[in-house]
Amino acid sequence: MFLFLFLFGLALGAESPSSDHEMKLQRGNCPPFWFTFNNRCYKYVSTLMNWADAELYCVSEKANLVSIHSQEEHDFVKSLINNFDHAEGFTWIGLSDTHKEGGWMWSDGCAVDFVFWDAQQPNDEGEKENCVHNNHGEDRKWNDFECSFTYPSVCASRMLCP
Repeated sequence: MFLFLFLFGLALGAESPSSDHEMKLQRGNCPPFWFTFNNRCYKYVSTLMNWADAELYCVSEKANLVSIHSQEEHDFVKSLINNFDHAEGFTWIGLSDTHKEGGWMWSDGCAVDFVFWDAQQPNDEGEKENCVHNNHGEDRKWNDFECSFTYPSVCASRMLCP
């Protein structure tokens, strides 16, 4: 048990590799397993869930799927994901157009003031792609995809919208 806790502790404090710069995850005033960035707490959830179940999980944690409002925040979220998922797989974020086709909204209700779409995205292929994951394509950007697929996710504490 001690070995597991020791190794787990190392994983939580590990610096994430990045081609741009290294970012050390810090807990700050966040609960255990959550990490701070710009006065907000973030949690990587490795459990594979569809988009709606991932959002419901975040809500149960008094949070939402992450809304991203700047390149710096996107880089932090990417670093958080890379710290736990070295394969950099697809990860749900809180953007969707489930309520109105083409009307992209963050699940926390904040305005969409930053996007990081991959080339030719969003494409709403077959009018079924209503939820967004990151780490798509060579540039590891955002992609709209079917909400029923299961991926890990990132939750973020609620905030006053920018």
